[in-house]
Amino acid sequence: MGILNWLRRVKRRHWHICYECLRNQGNVAEEAIFYYDGPPEEQVEGHATTACPRCQSLNTRSFQFLKDEEEDAALFGLERIVRSNPRERFAVKRGC
Repeated sequence: MGILNWLRRVKRRHWHICYECLRNQGNVAEEAIFYYDGPPEEQVEGHATTACPRCQSLNTRSFQFLKDEEEDAALFGLERIVRSNPRERFAVKRGC
Protein backbone atom coordinates (compact mmCIF):
# COMPACT_ATOMS: atom_id res chain seq x y z
CA MET A 1 0.00 0.00 0.00
CA GLY A 2 2.87 2.41 0.65
CA ILE A 3 3.86 2.58 -3.02
CA LEU A 4 0.28 3.10 -4.18
CA ASN A 5 -0.21 5.91 -1.68
CA TRP A 6 2.98 7.55 -2.88
CA LEU A 7 1.85 7.37 -6.52
CA ARG A 8 -1.56 8.87 -5.69
CA ARG A 9 -0.06 11.60 -3.50
CA VAL A 10 -1.40 15.09 -4.14
CA LYS A 11 1.28 17.76 -4.52
CA ARG A 12 -0.55 20.46 -2.64
CA ARG A 13 1.26 23.49 -4.04
CA HIS A 14 0.05 22.68 -7.58
CA TRP A 15 -3.61 22.12 -6.75
CA HIS A 16 -5.87 25.12 -6.20
CA ILE A 17 -9.47 25.91 -5.48
CA CYS A 18 -11.16 29.02 -6.80
CA TYR A 19 -13.75 30.39 -4.38
CA GLU A 20 -15.32 32.54 -7.09
CA CYS A 21 -15.98 29.48 -9.28
CA LEU A 22 -17.17 27.57 -6.22
CA ARG A 23 -19.74 30.27 -5.52
CA ASN A 24 -20.82 30.61 -9.17
CA GLN A 25 -21.11 26.84 -9.76
CA GLY A 26 -23.45 26.20 -6.83
CA ASN A 27 -20.78 24.90 -4.42
CA VAL A 28 -19.70 22.07 -6.73
CA ALA A 29 -16.05 21.64 -5.77
CA GLU A 30 -15.21 19.58 -8.87
CA GLU A 31 -15.88 22.66 -11.01
CA ALA A 32 -13.73 24.93 -8.81
CA ILE A 33 -10.55 22.84 -8.50
CA PHE A 34 -7.73 23.32 -10.97
CA TYR A 35 -4.15 22.15 -11.42
CA TYR A 36 -1.42 24.71 -12.07
CA ASP A 37 2.28 23.87 -11.94
CA GLY A 38 3.74 27.25 -12.91
CA PRO A 39 5.13 29.89 -10.57
CA PRO A 40 2.75 31.77 -8.27
CA GLU A 41 1.70 34.98 -9.91
CA GLU A 42 1.00 37.50 -7.18
CA GLN A 43 1.15 38.08 -3.46
CA VAL A 44 -2.28 38.88 -2.03
CA GLU A 45 -2.96 39.11 1.70
CA GLY A 46 0.42 37.59 2.47
CA HIS A 47 0.16 34.46 0.34
CA ALA A 48 0.94 33.61 -3.25
CA THR A 49 -2.09 33.34 -5.50
CA THR A 50 -2.68 32.08 -8.98
CA ALA A 51 -5.32 33.52 -11.26
CA CYS A 52 -8.10 31.06 -11.94
CA PRO A 53 -7.93 29.87 -15.57
CA ARG A 54 -11.74 29.78 -15.76
CA CYS A 55 -12.76 33.18 -14.40
CA GLN A 56 -9.41 35.01 -13.97
CA SER A 57 -10.24 35.71 -10.31
CA LEU A 58 -7.44 35.93 -7.75
CA ASN A 59 -9.75 34.52 -5.08
CA THR A 60 -7.87 31.20 -5.12
CA ARG A 61 -6.05 29.17 -2.51
CA SER A 62 -3.58 26.36 -3.01
CA PHE A 63 -4.06 23.14 -1.13
CA GLN A 64 -0.69 23.85 0.54
CA PHE A 65 -2.05 27.16 1.86
CA LEU A 66 -5.05 25.32 3.31
CA LYS A 67 -2.66 22.86 4.97
CA ASP A 68 -0.56 25.70 6.39
CA GLU A 69 -3.68 27.41 7.74
CA GLU A 70 -4.81 24.10 9.31
CA GLU A 71 -8.03 23.87 7.27
CA ASP A 72 -7.80 20.09 7.54
CA ALA A 73 -11.49 19.27 7.08
CA ALA A 74 -11.74 21.18 3.80
CA LEU A 75 -8.38 19.88 2.64
CA PHE A 76 -9.35 16.26 3.32
CA GLY A 77 -12.47 16.57 1.17
CA LEU A 78 -10.69 18.36 -1.67
CA GLU A 79 -7.85 15.84 -1.78
CA ARG A 80 -10.38 13.01 -1.82
CA ILE A 81 -12.08 14.60 -4.84
CA VAL A 82 -8.75 14.97 -6.64
CA ARG A 83 -7.75 11.36 -5.94
CA SER A 84 -11.07 9.95 -7.11
CA ASN A 85 -11.13 11.74 -10.49
CA PRO A 86 -8.66 11.68 -13.37
CA ARG A 87 -6.32 14.68 -13.55
CA GLU A 88 -7.70 15.63 -17.00
CA ARG A 89 -10.96 16.53 -15.24
CA PHE A 90 -9.20 19.47 -13.56
CA ALA A 91 -6.81 20.54 -16.31
CA VAL A 92 -7.93 23.91 -17.61
CA LYS A 93 -6.09 25.99 -20.16
CA ARG A 94 -5.76 29.73 -19.60
CA GLY A 95 -8.37 31.86 -21.31
CA CYS A 96 -10.98 29.08 -21.68
